[in-house]
Amino acid sequence: MNTMKDNIHFHNRSTIVTITDKTYLTVVYLLLLSIRFNKVQAKINVLCVNLSAEDKAILTQLDGVECFDGDQNNTRSPATRKAEAILTAEGDGGEYVTLLDGDGLCIGDISHYLCPGIGFSSRIKSEAEESWNFRTRYEKREHRGGVPQKILDIWRVDVGEMRESRMKNTVTSGNLTVHKSCFDFMRKWHDQMMKVLPLEDPGMPYHFDNFAYHQMDESVLNSLLAFAEDAPDVIPGKLDVDADAYVAHLGPAKPRPWVLLRYEKLKYFSTICELIDWAENRGFKNPPLPWTFTKRNKPFVFAAAYVHWAYDRSKRVAQLVGLLKRTFRFT
Repeated sequence: MNTMKDNIHFHNRSTIVTITDKTYLTVVYLLLLSIRFNKVQAKINVLCVNLSAEDKAILTQLDGVECFDGDQNNTRSPATRKAEAILTAEGDGGEYVTLLDGDGLCIGDISHYLCPGIGFSSRIKSEAEESWNFRTRYEKREHRGGVPQKILDIWRVDVGEMRESRMKNTVTSGNLTVHKSCFDFMRKWHDQMMKVLPLEDPGMPYHFDNFAYHQMDESVLNSLLAFAEDAPDVIPGKLDVDADAYVAHLGPAKPRPWVLLRYEKLKYFSTICELIDWAENRGFKNPPLPWTFTKRNKPFVFAAAYVHWAYDRSKRVAQLVGLLKRTFRFT
């Protein structure tokens, strides 16, 4: 197979890492295509969970991509492997490592935002987000907009270092960048996940039955940023602030994008098709493509998205009506 190679300069300051298993292979391939299509200046490391040699070959067709096998003894959710993925870049000699969600897309050249400064860089959540994320975990009269006190109390004990939280609002655990000075903190994040998260994989990025760690890897990360003595400075992330260069997210809500492209994600359909065409024109071997990523299916992809949107809204209205009836005892 002859493939066209693009002359992309991989400067030694940045490495992008991501994680995939068999389920996420196609969307991660799409992410890699978007990185190379936009000539992002970074090496790419992919942490692979139970992938075959053929699967890995699909990813390493692209310049500057290296695959690493994940720890086979880790039976937890793939989300608990984020620090493991970041640490694959420890020997690259670069200054910065950016972890991208596997179901993301680079829109434009994000190279400029991969070197944000010494520390830990991620998007800091708003008070409105915190209120929603922790809505079932606040005490009745507790002020909303931050981490509930009961959760902070558990985090303090589990981390066992500082007594007072240094955190006001939590950060996201995807699409983040760390400076090489944070590698030991990444090891601490990994070890803490192995300590406090359950062995079984819940099959989703959330575990709502786990009171203090319902956001799993993200909850553990924030517990350390709050109470670990060696927690790095947090730098507000900029991977979502530039309309011409940002990381889009095809997830995380269900249905997954390979099952149905949600209404709010339809704006990326043309980008997906453009990336697939770009790969085919360069002679790349594509993995099996889901119906939602196929140009000829556009009318059906859009129709399904609108039907799902209408169904989802009607369900929300029904839930609201039910809540009002229970609250005001309407008959």
